[in-house]
Amino acid sequence: MNKGKMKTFGMILVLLVGILALSGSVSALNAGIDFVKVDGDVIESGLNTIQDLERDADFKVKVKVTAFEDLDNVEIEAMVSGYDHNDRVSDVTDVFDMRANVSYTKTLELSLPTRIDVDQYRLRIYIRDRAGDEISEDFYLFIDTVRHSVKIKDIAVDPFSEVEAGRSLRALVDIKNYGQMDEDDVKVSFAIPELGLKALPDYMDIESDETKVSEELYLRIPVCTEAGQYNGEVKVIYDDGDETITENVLINVVDSVACEADLPAPEAEDDDEPAPVQEKTVITVGAQVQDVTRGEGGAIYPVTFTNTGSDAKTFVVAVSGAEEWATVKISPLQTVTVGDGESKTLYVYVSANEAAELAEQSFSVDIRDASGNLVKQIVMAANVVEPEGADESGSSLKKALEIGLIVLVIVLIIVALIVVFTRKKEDEEEEAEDEISGQTYY
Repeated sequence: MNKGKMKTFGMILVLLVGILALSGSVSALNAGIDFVKVDGDVIESGLNTIQDLERDADFKVKVKVTAFEDLDNVEIEAMVSGYDHNDRVSDVTDVFDMRANVSYTKTLELSLPTRIDVDQYRLRIYIRDRAGDEISEDFYLFIDTVRHSVKIKDIAVDPFSEVEAGRSLRALVDIKNYGQMDEDDVKVSFAIPELGLKALPDYMDIESDETKVSEELYLRIPVCTEAGQYNGEVKVIYDDGDETITENVLINVVDSVACEADLPAPEAEDDDEPAPVQEKTVITVGAQVQDVTRGEGGAIYPVTFTNTGSDAKTFVVAVSGAEEWATVKISPLQTVTVGDGESKTLYVYVSANEAAELAEQSFSVDIRDASGNLVKQIVMAANVVEPEGADESGSSLKKALEIGLIVLVIVLIIVALIVVFTRKKEDEEEEAEDEISGQTYY
């Protein structure tokens, strides 16, 4: 009796589990996929190499599907799986109704991001209704890249919020080569066209799939520039000059206290004689203290001349006090001629020698006029620092030497103990032999 009840209970339990499993499963949509096209080419399930399917490009997926019964609220989705960033590669159609034995063709548009890796990916096609019934099919695509593709990833401007007129502005440009080919002599420039300002360009070589940051690009804002917002233009030219990309950054310029343009002109003693015009050359510098890595690279100190007078003026720039610890270069030339109402910038490049002391080293920029008279002497400083990772390697070497010394001492102690025990054993053996040889037998 008990066995019969247990058997009946087991059958009921199995039936309930089966019902629950069926109720939780997704049934297949009563429809079929007739074909899938990518940019007009029919693709089949399996590996498909689409030659013109490249990253940083759009492509179309056309899906033809036939319903075997009337279906309501159907949608088609196409997605590329395996891409691990937030900007997913997918598209979905609007909801539509399908009639039995009627075919429908829908077109979806997908965009391949620039940073997607060159690799094999799965293109998944879903056809589903509101109830969750669906059919799907997978296709494998190989996504390639163009031969030449360079992109600006980031532009860092210092100071980033606002710059005072008369001060220098620095820009660093982060660039990545997404193309198949290595790029040589990529030209990076920074300018403010509205003010007629342009920094010295940087040239770099970037291998395929490599990211590089440009050298510091300096612009000096003229001292009496009108306050306001200006467009800073970053331009990258590559592929032997055939390709150009441009991005803009907003530069917020504020008034300078050094500008005397708004000051009242001196009153003339005689109404018939105009007031004398005060001619002046304003000399400004950027950051006067910078970090310089010993034995690696260097720092750039911009010096800008603004001639507010009516006559051209010539200046000669020299550096003193850095001969023992650094190498100094002045670009483009030590001599600069500034026309009336014109601004020009020289760059003092300082690199610390490998033997330079790790401390703040001072030097001066001496500016003389065409007659050799000292016009201005600007004291600057370079904070010489250790190359990154040098402290760790030095401490590691010291620790290794200490460990080696300890091991050597232990080895010497062990050798000494072995020698002592060996000698003691030999002495004991000699004494035993002497005792044996001295015995008398009867």
